[in-house]
Amino acid sequence: MRKPAPDRPASLRALPSMRALGAFATTAKLGSFSKAGAELGMTQSAVSHQIRMLEEQLGQPLFNRLHRNAVLTDAGRDLEITLRDCFERLELGLKRLEQYRKPNQLILHARPAFAQRWLLPRLAGLKARHPEIDLWLFSTDQPIDLARGEIHLAILPLSPADGRDRQGMATRSLFGDLLTPLCTPALARRPKPLRQPADLLSRPLLHDERREDWVRWFAAQDTRASLPTQGYNFGDSGALLQAAAEGLGVALGSLALAAADLEAGRLVAPLPGTIPADQDWSVTLNENAADRPMIQRFLQWLDGEAALTRAWLADWTAVHPAPTAAPAARKRK
Repeated sequence: MRKPAPDRPASLRALPSMRALGAFATTAKLGSFSKAGAELGMTQSAVSHQIRMLEEQLGQPLFNRLHRNAVLTDAGRDLEITLRDCFERLELGLKRLEQYRKPNQLILHARPAFAQRWLLPRLAGLKARHPEIDLWLFSTDQPIDLARGEIHLAILPLSPADGRDRQGMATRSLFGDLLTPLCTPALARRPKPLRQPADLLSRPLLHDERREDWVRWFAAQDTRASLPTQGYNFGDSGALLQAAAEGLGVALGSLALAAADLEAGRLVAPLPGTIPADQDWSVTLNENAADRPMIQRFLQWLDGEAALTRAWLADWTAVHPAPTAAPAARKRK
């Protein structure tokens, strides 16, 4: 005689089945019951049945069923966002378990723009110097919680007051960044060359989420300018630089992240003068992991690369000094 299955905790009994949630997530991704069935190895009717049961359990429709498509309702879109976050956390948790089989795995979080434009071009050097480090780079703009132990280190833009005193965390600055106007060589020349800060107002200005940075830059150049309210806005500094490289306008961009584009000639800095970014690129780690030899080796390598960037930024400001104010004209007697 079979033993009865043990009771699930009340919190789990209230949850939908993973089969139903998987059918929902796949249908939401593909927008079709039949395509979801093909991906899951289920019939279209089986997928539809799972979603019907899920809708009955939740007490509301999750899809608007059109002729050949399944379009999320507002409630369905909300659930899809929740599930995406849950599946990402589950993936992280499962990945973390691999460290018990792979003791040299290092899980690093970095913002997408920093990962793509600063870190990735340097990873060949890390591989050559420390082939034993098995790096897993996790890049997202979403907040992370290092205290959970799922990620060993994070490279984030932080101001001096951000997280420096958080219990159990160790944080230090890698380098302070500089912002300067950046555009394509063609945009710098036409319709007329950019010679002074006010000339920028004849070009489209590109903005990130911090529109006040342009205000700060013009003020630092002792230029009063009424900034246009129009212009493309970007939530990611990497996309901002890419837009500038595509000739869409002038970006007030990160010198550290634009270094490769500047050296290749895809971008130019048409005017001298920089302002400091209000946050340093900093590395944060859980103090429980700080003494691991693998992490110490990685941090030593990272500090060396950061020192090279600090030197490059210092050289840049020496070659492109901020303009000095013109002397006041003498009055004729």
